[in-house]
Amino acid sequence: MQLTGDKVFPTSPMETYQLLTDPAVITEAMPGLKSLNAESPTLYKAVMEVGVAGIKGVYEGQLEMTDVDPGNHYRLLIKGEGPMGFMESDVMVTLTEEGEGTKVAYNGEAKVGGKVAGVGQRMLSGVAKLIINQFFNGVLKIARKSGA
Repeated sequence: MQLTGDKVFPTSPMETYQLLTDPAVITEAMPGLKSLNAESPTLYKAVMEVGVAGIKGVYEGQLEMTDVDPGNHYRLLIKGEGPMGFMESDVMVTLTEEGEGTKVAYNGEAKVGGKVAGVGQRMLSGVAKLIINQFFNGVLKIARKSGA
């Protein structure tokens, strides 16, 4: 399943990068994220509760950032398992200056298995896009609240 899209933030590339990689911001902005614990500066253990369509349940996994170039790009590797199956994704996140803000583009793919795969590609793609948009909107709200 392809994951692609973009969002414009009213902050500089470095400020945007700091928002997108701040564990406190991620925890507040990500819908259903119950915990995010740092194992290292680029590796986190996470517990997330998802309650959409046939993929309801608590999922445990990890988020790892690689190929990090602060303010420019990073690769986000996500692995998770739960009662309905597993998910793995590899997404490149690129930040580029756009006007007085930053365009955040993401491009990658996700693989799912187990019962959750039976929900169907179209449904899973829609759920993924919904969660990503809710996350970006949450980060944007935090950015505006902090006066950035």
